[in-house]
Amino acid sequence: MAADTKFSGIVEVDETHQRESRKGSREWVLHRQNPSLYPRPPRHQWYAYKSGRVKMKRGLSRWQLPLLTITDRSGRRFLERIKNRSIPLIDSALSPVVATDAALCTDGAAAYARFSTKNGMVHHVLSNKPGQRVVEKAFHIQNLNSLHSRYDEFMRPFKGPASKYLKLYLRWFLLRSRLSSEEAFRKVLSSKQFWNTSPCCP
Repeated sequence: MAADTKFSGIVEVDETHQRESRKGSREWVLHRQNPSLYPRPPRHQWYAYKSGRVKMKRGLSRWQLPLLTITDRSGRRFLERIKNRSIPLIDSALSPVVATDAALCTDGAAAYARFSTKNGMVHHVLSNKPGQRVVEKAFHIQNLNSLHSRYDEFMRPFKGPASKYLKLYLRWFLLRSRLSSEEAFRKVLSSKQFWNTSPCCP
């Protein structure tokens, strides 16, 4: 991403999560047909969770996929799956897309503090506690919280899409977040290169 197209000014950064889904996978079928060639899958079949016999873990776990989210006050948005929330990975994800003269607004995660210190950036740490949601009447992450709510609403009708297609759903959501459904549909039909474009939308 060119320097003049990076997120700049007041930049909000946070993560949301999407439950991992192996919908459509034949891993259990293959395992039963040939256990020596196909190892036992790491998760139970979907009906084991639905029956209540096996409990899906609450909160963050290996089955919750982190999605890095970025926005600035010009309305630009970025939403992309990352492998984990480690400091090196967050640093490598933010460095190409966030200008070093930006004012960073985040939660208290150590990765964001390390990134801002490394680049000499102004960094405002926000929380959900009263009096700490907004700093100096300007610095907050409310735009990201709103984007996360719209993302949850967008994904709800799909009942947990297969994770192997998640990248496409993220691009679809970003397009829908700035266009009407009719405009987005026409754009998808008219652009064969849409699915290969950057996940950052103005």
